[in-house]
Amino acid sequence: MPKKEEIADKVEAGVETQTSTGIQASVGTQGTDIQASTDTQGTHRSFFDLCFILLICGVFGWVWETLDILITQGQWTDRGYLFVLGKLPEYLPWLADVPILNQCHLIWGLPFIEIYGVGAVLITVLFARLRGKPVILFFSGMVAMTLFELGASYLLTWLVHKSYWDYSNQFLNFQGRICLTSSLAWGMLTLVAVYWLDPFLDKLYAKFGGVKYYKAIILVLMAYTVFCAITKYWLDPSLPGS
Repeated sequence: MPKKEEIADKVEAGVETQTSTGIQASVGTQGTDIQASTDTQGTHRSFFDLCFILLICGVFGWVWETLDILITQGQWTDRGYLFVLGKLPEYLPWLADVPILNQCHLIWGLPFIEIYGVGAVLITVLFARLRGKPVILFFSGMVAMTLFELGASYLLTWLVHKSYWDYSNQFLNFQGRICLTSSLAWGMLTLVAVYWLDPFLDKLYAKFGGVKYYKAIILVLMAYTVFCAITKYWLDPSLPGS
């Protein structure tokens, strides 16, 4: 018969094995849950989260395009929903004799370009699950967002009879509405949005989401954005920035 010491050693070894196996299984399960959470992150965002992304990325897009034109062409342009009108004395004659102010322009609206905001929301919702497949992510974003840009171009032409971008001078363009360079840029922007912008915006949202009246502020900004869009596309398409 085995000695008591041998029996105790076998029991202790069995307990250690079960404990180690249990810990490994637990860690593996947690890792799977974290990965699943990461893969489905974009599909479980709240309405206010998506509005936050739309507003922030629309502003980023305005800054990007404005700086791009300024650097490449040396021109400051009125873009998006930021409307730069005449000088202040044209609207407020009593400012004509006020130094500095009589040289300032009336500016209103938002430094916002909607195609970047809407595009960011679509990328976040549709492609977050492809985070672990960068090649598929790139080409999926390139194709989907090129079709989005094409559809947006047709929609604007139909609604307001005006084109807001023209790629006629670009290589491999289609009716000046889309081109190869733009498609490649959309693919790169998809990678940037999913791998870097999404985590950054999540941190911002976590920081500001708990601010008092946060939802009310988002709703007011969204309402003002819609008002600017209606003004730009329907009420007065001739506005600078249009």
